[in-house]
Amino acid sequence: STCQGTSVTLSATGGSSYLWSTGATTQTINVNPNATTTYSVQVTQNGCTSSDDVTVTVNPVPTINAGADVTINSGDSVTLTATGGASYSWNTGATTSSITVSPTVTTTYTVTGTLNGCQSTDTVTVFVNNLQANAGPDVSICHGYSTTLTASGGDTYLWSTGATTSSITVNPTSTSTYSVTVFVGNLQDTDDVTVYVNPNPNVIITNGSEVTILQGEYVTLSATGANTYLWNNGATQPNIAVSPNATTTYSVTGYINNCSDQKQVVVNVLQSVTANAGNDVTVCLQDNTVTLTASGGDEYLWNTGETTASITVNPEVDTEYSVTVYNALDYDIDEVMVYVNDCADPELPEESSEDLEFLVYPNPTYGNLNIRISGLLSVSSIYLYDISGKTLYHEVISENGEQQSFTKTMNISNFAAGIYLLKLVDNRTVVTKKIILR
Repeated sequence: STCQGTSVTLSATGGSSYLWSTGATTQTINVNPNATTTYSVQVTQNGCTSSDDVTVTVNPVPTINAGADVTINSGDSVTLTATGGASYSWNTGATTSSITVSPTVTTTYTVTGTLNGCQSTDTVTVFVNNLQANAGPDVSICHGYSTTLTASGGDTYLWSTGATTSSITVNPTSTSTYSVTVFVGNLQDTDDVTVYVNPNPNVIITNGSEVTILQGEYVTLSATGANTYLWNNGATQPNIAVSPNATTTYSVTGYINNCSDQKQVVVNVLQSVTANAGNDVTVCLQDNTVTLTASGGDEYLWNTGETTASITVNPEVDTEYSVTVYNALDYDIDEVMVYVNDCADPELPEESSEDLEFLVYPNPTYGNLNIRISGLLSVSSIYLYDISGKTLYHEVISENGEQQSFTKTMNISNFAAGIYLLKLVDNRTVVTKKIILR
């Protein structure tokens, strides 16, 4: 037997001449039948002839298939499987129908298959894709920020976002993974990159957005909501004590995992209050209107109850006025004295008139005040003032000058304890008594 496509040598013996059915007259012939064929030979020896036959069985050549060519990525492996034979021999030395290979470069593998003694060969090529996609390293960003991802390793690119550029800018609201496929010709590879999104801290200055202190005082500013802090004055603690000479804005940046938040607080600096009610003033009783002006603060409160910096008063007796001056954190008090003089020429009493007598008792008193006046010669009145100059009581005691004496008991117990002024006024003179109410 022989394999299809393979020649075989046939040799005859026993004669001196030969004649084959192929027409050949040699003792030996080569034949290459495509199918099983019987050959005959006629042998002659000494005039005698004899014949014989020989059959050449032709076996078909097996169709060996090593499989289709395949492409793998560098570092990967692939299994190659041959079919069509009863036994196999690979150029790697393997004798199984399937082999697993992991070439580092493009490689062609050859397999020889045998069936009924006949062999056939096939090849398969494993293309190694050395294309290496690189989406870049994983990155961390803060919430609300963007980052640029850059891929390399190919001629063209396709991101999972649909972008076809090598670099893309993303702004994820939560941790996200992006993939990119890179292409070189018919080769491609894919890589992933993860963008981790870290939350931003919420920095709070517990003092609020504004705080007010007096110059020279300290205030402690406190921040919360972060792991580390940096103030604009260089401090790195959450709590700082400051004493600025003028109004100053302090800002603090708080950090968590390199994410930051910034807040600020204004420290208002106020000067200490020094009240100034102005200089003492002297006026005439006949023209006793005077304007008093205080300074040194933002707000004012006079003992008259008025709340303006300037007030107009018209005391009839010497009067002390006090003013309390305020700002948001401090206050001070100052006094100013208004002296009242009778600038009119006094009328001289007649030679026959009695001397004026003005008695007040008891003094100090706990409520009842006895008043006794004699020697009145003209229109006369009595007045009761508090220390601020406010008129509390007024009475005309002689309308035409005919009444020369006056007696009265006055109950002042409903007034607050303190100093009061009782004044007698007539055309000749003004007499003032200081009354102490206990």
